[in-house]
Amino acid sequence: MLVLSPILNSLLDLPILIVVWAFALAFGGGPLLLRFLNYKPVARCAVVQAVSHVVAIGCWLTFGTAAINAFERGLIALSTSILVVACLFAVVAGGSFLIARWCPDEQQGNRTGH
Repeated sequence: MLVLSPILNSLLDLPILIVVWAFALAFGGGPLLLRFLNYKPVARCAVVQAVSHVVAIGCWLTFGTAAINAFERGLIALSTSILVVACLFAVVAGGSFLIARWCPDEQQGNRTGH
């Protein structure tokens, strides 16, 4: 069983985590679900992109909120909080770029309307 320190437990409130991950699931997986429900073909890379978007959005909001909460409680400096959020943004952007490079043919097909 994973036990977090009391400081981490106070930074990661359960109701906020539930709302954040529900938002991430709706925002990252919603377009794919609508496409599937409208009987349109769903490519393998579209599923990978949807899953990566859900995970990236959820982690970005979770750890970004924790960094901001840590600053508000005086645990870290403002510059550290900004650096954490900027690094999270860079990781999310880099992950999206890598997934787009992994499926170049399907990305070109989506741009031309095929």
